[in-house]
Amino acid sequence: MLREKKSIFGNKAFYLMVLSIALPIAIQNGITNFVNLLDNLMVGRIGTEEMSGVSISNQLVFVFNLCIFGTVSGAGIFGAQFFGKKDDEGVKTTTRFKIVAGFVITVIASAIFLLFGEKLISLFLTGDSNGGDLDKTLFFAMKYLRIMILGLPGFMLTQAYSSTLREGGEAVLPMKAGIAAIFTNLILNWVLIFGNLGAPRLGCQGAAIATVISRYVELGLVVGATLKDREKYKYLKGLWSTLVIEKKMLKRILKAAAPLIMNETMWSLGMTALMQ
Repeated sequence: MLREKKSIFGNKAFYLMVLSIALPIAIQNGITNFVNLLDNLMVGRIGTEEMSGVSISNQLVFVFNLCIFGTVSGAGIFGAQFFGKKDDEGVKTTTRFKIVAGFVITVIASAIFLLFGEKLISLFLTGDSNGGDLDKTLFFAMKYLRIMILGLPGFMLTQAYSSTLREGGEAVLPMKAGIAAIFTNLILNWVLIFGNLGAPRLGCQGAAIATVISRYVELGLVVGATLKDREKYKYLKGLWSTLVIEKKMLKRILKAAAPLIMNETMWSLGMTALMQ
C-alpha cells in the first residue's frame, strides 16, 4: 500500500525541488505587480487626482507587462527543452528571441503611450467635461506615464533574463533582485514623492522616477550576477554576440509563442476594459 502511494504522489524530494523553484517564481511575480501598487498607495497620500492618475497609467502599463510575460513564456517552452538537453546555443537563441520580440513590443507600446496616451487615459475619466478634477487627473496621469515609458526597456530585459534563469533552475536570483527593487522603490518614493532628505517634492513624477530606477536596479542585479559567474551561467555567455535568429527556429518559436502572447494580451485588455 505504501509503495502504491509513493507511485501516485511521488516522493518528498520531488515536492521539495518543485517548491524550491515554484515559490521564488510566485514571489517574484507578486513583486512585479507590487512595485506599481506601491506607487498607487504612496501617491494616494498627496491627493485623489494624483492617485487616480497613477492608477490609470498603471492600467496601461499592466497591458504592456502581460504582453512581455506572454512573449517570454512562449519562448520559454523551447528554452527549458534546450537547457535539459544541455544545448547552450539553443538557450541563447530562445533568449535572443525574447529580447528581439520584447524590443519590438516595447517600441510599439512606447509609441502608443506617447501618441495616444491622453486619449487612452480619457477613456477612464467620466463626469462633467468642465470638471477641474478630471483635467487634473489627466494631467497627473500623463506626467507619470511619460516617465514610466523610460522604464519599459529595463522591465523587458529583466523578464527576458529572469525567465531564462528560471528555465535553467535558477529562481532565487530573480526573486532577490525583485525584493531589492521593492526596497529601492519604497525608499526613493519616500524621498521623491514627499520631498524628504532635501529632495524636491515631485509627487507623482517622483513615484515614476523611483519606479524606473528600481526597474534598472533589478536588471543590473540580474545581469551583473550572470556576468560575475560566467561558469554557472555559461548558457548566457556570448548572448549579445549576435541577435540574428535562424529562420527555421524563429518560425518554431513564433508558432508556440503567438497563442500565449495573444492570450495574455486579450486577457489584460479585457481586465483593463472592465476597470474602465
